[in-house]
Amino acid sequence: MPALTDAVADWPGWRLMHAFAARFVAWAVETEGSSRSSALVRIGLAMLFWSRWAGELLLYRDQSPVGLLLAASFFVATVLLFVGYHSRIAAVWTGSIGLAMYSYFGHQLGREPWTHHHTYLLAVAALLIALTPCGRSYSLDRYLAVTRAERAGLPPPAERGNLWGLRLIVVQLSVLYFFAAFDKTNHAFLSGARIEAIFLWYYAGSDYPAGLAWLAAIVSSAVVALEYCLAFGLPFRAARRYLVLPGLAFHAIIYVTLPVYTFSATMALLYLAYFDADAVGKVIARLQGAGSAGTAKEEIS
Repeated sequence: MPALTDAVADWPGWRLMHAFAARFVAWAVETEGSSRSSALVRIGLAMLFWSRWAGELLLYRDQSPVGLLLAASFFVATVLLFVGYHSRIAAVWTGSIGLAMYSYFGHQLGREPWTHHHTYLLAVAALLIALTPCGRSYSLDRYLAVTRAERAGLPPPAERGNLWGLRLIVVQLSVLYFFAAFDKTNHAFLSGARIEAIFLWYYAGSDYPAGLAWLAAIVSSAVVALEYCLAFGLPFRAARRYLVLPGLAFHAIIYVTLPVYTFSATMALLYLAYFDADAVGKVIARLQGAGSAGTAKEEIS
């Protein structure tokens, strides 16, 4: 057995897999970086929760005890998330409310609009942002931490933390893109039939435009190809530079042509998770006049 163990350890493929696994673990759970991109996602998610649900959860809408409890919890949690007070707890609270609305109120009680994938994505994103240093920048938590440091005669705490929550968001987006493309990889979609039906339902009615069939087939194939590319390419810097603008344009087109609610805006916001957090922090510092293209004092403290 020792000889077999040594032989496996000396096998080049094993060493390659071990190196890949170590590199992946370092990327996934050991990387620290600027908290500014996480904070921007936190603020954006709170605003998206309001955009999607606030109008439906005003207190006069449902005055039952359950309805009032849901509304009160929703607004308290999302306000705390927005201002960044006990940010991680607020993120867990907000995400849990989102999941309850999706699974219980949506699927169990039959509120069909709450069962859509964009509501699930919002809830999961809030839970995942709780695994980031989302309260260490642009938050009441940050203000209180700086105030305590000043009183103690200490330098302000660094705006940094473990980024594994952002890595999980990247995985979530890749899984979403992959299965969106996989679900469309069939004759019904690739032939253009689904896009034809969507176009006729929302735009043309019973008038079938000339050339719609071949145009729908081209668009369908392009959509599937793009979603596969986004699933496998966006996590990698070399491919990302060519895919970010097509991905954002894709979601913008969906937003202005179809009733996708907050889905496109959520995806655009979560694209921040793909970018190096320190690079995002340096860009923000430069825009604020607090650093140059290459350095920012708060980011290297």
